[in-house]
Amino acid sequence: METKEMMEKVKGEVSGVLSKVFSKAEVLAKVSKLKLEIAHKNSKISSIYKEIGEYIYNKKKEYSKDSYIADIVKEIDELKDKITLARASIKELKLSEKEKFKAKETAEPERKKKPEKEDK
Repeated sequence: METKEMMEKVKGEVSGVLSKVFSKAEVLAKVSKLKLEIAHKNSKISSIYKEIGEYIYNKKKEYSKDSYIADIVKEIDELKDKITLARASIKELKLSEKEKFKAKETAEPERKKKPEKEDK
């Protein structure tokens, strides 16, 4: 085989390999883009579900006849109460810590000053 023929053969094989690589890269890029679009749309759906839930929760009196919704509303109300209690506990703990710190500062005796030497 001549060098020129061998170079042409190698060139053809390299060209074929590169073509396959670029083709696969293009497919991967398109798949990634579509997956990103799907994730975005799923996120939007979740946001809409949340909106629906908040709307129904805010109109809970109108939907109280539905036992499923009434149970969910009750669970949300209980969780909100627990959050309120937890926040109150946090506030109490912070105030208690401040009071302890102030009490400690006040309880510390003043550093005794060295008596000044009298002039003779």
